[in-house]
Amino acid sequence: MTKYEVLNELSSNEIDPKKAYELLYPKIKKRKVRRARFVKLKIKIPESKGVSAFVNTLFLFPIPISFLKFFLRKRLDKPIDDEIPMSIKDLIDMAMVKGTFIEVIAEDKTHILIKTI
Repeated sequence: MTKYEVLNELSSNEIDPKKAYELLYPKIKKRKVRRARFVKLKIKIPESKGVSAFVNTLFLFPIPISFLKFFLRKRLDKPIDDEIPMSIKDLIDMAMVKGTFIEVIAEDKTHILIKTI
């Protein structure tokens, strides 16, 4: 039914305003968020390439998020930092969305890339 047909039926009192509103503005479906199961880390330290290679070897395979939750379960309700009012649980919930990229660049030019799979 087109917009004009709905408005004509509404003006002739064939349908009520609530029904006309539903016909004119259909509900938008919310997308379901795809949950990530793994976290992939890549760390690049420009001053020492050997340490960078060693750390990247340690994190060669993706880490399960449940593994991270297990080790952080005692600190879930505590804030990350005094400057950041977010708790660790909120951060993990945000990171559990599939396809998230978090890039951290420190003051000493160290790059950390956190990717969820």
